[in-house]
Amino acid sequence: MRQVVIAALAAVTMMAGVVAPMAGPSLALAAQPAAVPKVVVIVGPSGAATNRYRAEARAAADLARTFTPDVTELYSPNATWPAARQALQGASLVIYMGHGNGWPSKYRDELFGGTQNGFGLNPSAGGNDDTHQYFGESSIADEIRLAPDAVVLLNHLCYASGSSEPGLPEGTLEEARQRVDNYAAGFIRAGASAVVAEAYASPDHLVRSILGSRRSIETSWRRAPSANSNVQAFESSRSPGYVAMMDTTGGTSGFERSIVLRSGLASADVLRGARGSATGAPLQAAPADPSLLETGLTVGAPTLRGTTVAGEPTRVRLGYDIDAQASLPRGMRASVRWDALDPVAPVVPVDGDVMPDFGIIVPERPGDVVEPVDVGVAATGIGFDVVAPASPGRYRLSVTLHDPRGVAYDAATQALVPALLVRITGELDAGILVAGSTEVTAGTATDVPLWVANLGRDPWGAASGDRRRQLDGGEPASAARVFGQWLAVADDPDQRAAASVATASGLLPAGHEPGTSERIELALTVPTVPGEYLLVLDIVTPDGGSLIAAGREPTLVRFVVSAPEPPAPRQ
Repeated sequence: MRQVVIAALAAVTMMAGVVAPMAGPSLALAAQPAAVPKVVVIVGPSGAATNRYRAEARAAADLARTFTPDVTELYSPNATWPAARQALQGASLVIYMGHGNGWPSKYRDELFGGTQNGFGLNPSAGGNDDTHQYFGESSIADEIRLAPDAVVLLNHLCYASGSSEPGLPEGTLEEARQRVDNYAAGFIRAGASAVVAEAYASPDHLVRSILGSRRSIETSWRRAPSANSNVQAFESSRSPGYVAMMDTTGGTSGFERSIVLRSGLASADVLRGARGSATGAPLQAAPADPSLLETGLTVGAPTLRGTTVAGEPTRVRLGYDIDAQASLPRGMRASVRWDALDPVAPVVPVDGDVMPDFGIIVPERPGDVVEPVDVGVAATGIGFDVVAPASPGRYRLSVTLHDPRGVAYDAATQALVPALLVRITGELDAGILVAGSTEVTAGTATDVPLWVANLGRDPWGAASGDRRRQLDGGEPASAARVFGQWLAVADDPDQRAAASVATASGLLPAGHEPGTSERIELALTVPTVPGEYLLVLDIVTPDGGSLIAAGREPTLVRFVVSAPEPPAPRQ
C-alpha cells in the first residue's frame, strides 16, 4: 500500500512538472492590453460640400483620438466600398458623412436594399468628389460585422433622419418614420445597437459622450446641443426589439434628428464590446480594385438604340474584343453617367412644405449617381438598358464597368471605354441645320436650304395616305411649318425696323415622321438695311403648336446682309 501511495505521489509530481510550464503563457496572455474602441470615420463624395465634410470629419477623428488610439479615416476620393468594408470590421463607433439614399423616395416604387439605406461612396479610388455609387443595406448587413453594441452616426444625409432632399417636399410623418426605420435596419443587422442621424449637427457631442462618459445613449442623444425637445417614439418594424425616436422641429415636420436603438444601451456597453487595438489603427494596404486589363480587352464607343427621348428607356451597346484564352466575368455589371453639357440653373422652391437647401445636406444631381445594372454579354458586344435623363439637352454619356458585386473595375479598365456625346430630346423636339450660304443681299427675296429633323416621338401632322387620321371624313393631310424672325445684332434703329418687316417661312412634308430628316427651302425676304442679323427659327406643328412655346430652344442662325452691288455704268 505504501508503495502505491508513493507511486501516486510521484505521478502527481510528474504531472505538476508537465503542467507548470503552461502557466507562463497563460499569465502573459492575461497581461496583454485590453481591447479599445475602434472608430471609423468615412466621408463620401458630396460635390461642393465634400471639403466641409472632410474638415468636420477630421475634427471628429481628432476628438476620438483623445479617447482611443484606434481611429481610421477614409475620405473621398478614396472612400470606396472595398476600403470601407475592410475598415469597418469590428468598429465600435462609425461616423459617415455624405449622400444618403433612403425609402420612401421618388426614385423607386419599393425599397431596394442594393442601393438604399447605406453609404454613397467613390466607385473607384482616385476619382472625384462628385460621382458616387450607393452601397445599400444589403451590402452592409451581408459583408460587415461591427463590434458588439456598436453605434453608427449618420451626419448630413438625406433621408436618414426622416427628411427627403433639398428642393423636394419633406413628406408626411408616416413617410419620415419609415425612412428612419429603414435607414437603420442594415446597420443593426451588421451588429449596431444604435443608429443616430443628424441632418445639420456635427458628430462631436455624441463622440465625446459615447467614448468618454457612462451615460445611456438615449440620454446623450436627448441632451445634444441640436435637441428640439419634440421627441416622439415608436417601435421599429424593421428591427424587432428596437425603439425609434424622432426629434422634430415641429410636431409633424422638421425631420432633422432621429435615433433607432436597443433600449437601455449605455456607453459602458459600447466600450465593453470594444474590439480595437491598443497600439492604434493598423496600417493596411488599400484593397486593390478589380481589373480586366489582363484579359486584353478593347472596347468600342457606346451606341444607343433608337432615338433618345427624355425620360424614356434606351439600350446601350458596347462592342468589344478580348484575348482568345480570356472571357468576361459572368454576372458583370455596368452603369452610366449622364453629364449635362448645357448648364442648367438649379431651381429650389422654398415654402412651408419644401426643405430648403442650406448647403449642408446635398441633394442628388443628374450625372452624379452610379447605379450598376446587369448586362447581357454576347460574343462581340455588351448590352444593357438605361433610362435617358428627364431633361432634354446635350449630355456626355460615360459607361462604368463593374464586377458581379457591383464594385467598379480599376481606372485603367474604365479608360478603355470611350465616352459618347448624346442629345436627349423631348417629346416635341427638332433639329435644324442650314445647308446653304448665310450671306444674302439686302432687300432681296431668296431661298435658303435647310435640313430639318423630327427628334420627337410623334409625327408632325398627317400624311395624305394616313387613313388613321382621316377616317369618317376626318382631318386632311397636314404639315408643320418653319418660321423665322429676324433680329438685328447691332443697336441700330434702321436695322431693327428693317428686321421687323422681313420674313422667313418654309413648309415641311405632311406627316413628317419621328427620326427622319427632310431638306426644304426656307423662303426669305431679306432686311433692306445691310448689317449682321440673327434669324430665330421655330417649327409650328399641327398638333403640338410652336416648339419654342413648348420649351425647346430656338435655332439661331447668323446672317450677313450685304448691300446690293451698284448697277454697272452704261457703256
